[in-house]
Amino acid sequence: MICQGQTYRPKIDLPVICMTSWAAPFTGGYDHILPRGETFIIANDPPPDATAVYADVVNYHQLHSYFVSRGDRWRFWVYRGYYLCIDIEQIQTDCELVADV
Repeated sequence: MICQGQTYRPKIDLPVICMTSWAAPFTGGYDHILPRGETFIIANDPPPDATAVYADVVNYHQLHSYFVSRGDRWRFWVYRGYYLCIDIEQIQTDCELVADV
């Protein structure tokens, strides 16, 4: 069962949605790839019928420019960061559990 705090590592280049947070009531996002081997931590306990879960990459700062465009990152007065939305089925089939809570 996938739960908050678990750490996973994809065994493949994993399709994800990169979500961006903003100071205004707005959230953006776009399709991206989490490279094989980059670890991520589950950010929340998914509800029983969820199909995806939010996650934070362990190498957040090193991957920032990979995931988020320069134009978004440079809007420092409103841009607040990024996180990933990952399909639960893909986590179960294409990732290995590295650390449990």
